[in-house]
Amino acid sequence: MKGRNMNDFWDEQLPGEYRYRVVTPVAFERHTEPSARAVRIIGFDSSGAKCFECHSFVLQEECFDIDEFPILFDVYYERVFSWRLRHGQWIKLKSFSDRLDRCNSHLKTMSIEFTETV
Repeated sequence: MKGRNMNDFWDEQLPGEYRYRVVTPVAFERHTEPSARAVRIIGFDSSGAKCFECHSFVLQEECFDIDEFPILFDVYYERVFSWRLRHGQWIKLKSFSDRLDRCNSHLKTMSIEFTETV
């Protein structure tokens, strides 16, 4: 997400069958929280209403290395994309990994969820 053109990014994860059913954003806001390694991007339609949202964050845990020095390990990552359908309902796509501190960490993507709000 960092340094990317939002016009190219906002629909990258959107499942193909919804490509022409969602409202296209014309403006974006980007918010960051460096201490949580969090990013939130909000897209707005031509009337100024929210029609897209993406957020991601990483949780860290303090551990100790082999020499007993404190270090931070990433232990959880989450990314959620939400798009507003033309009829007003939202679709949400969540991906996460809760095994970042292991060698075989995997990003899991949940099934599309339909909601009334973001």
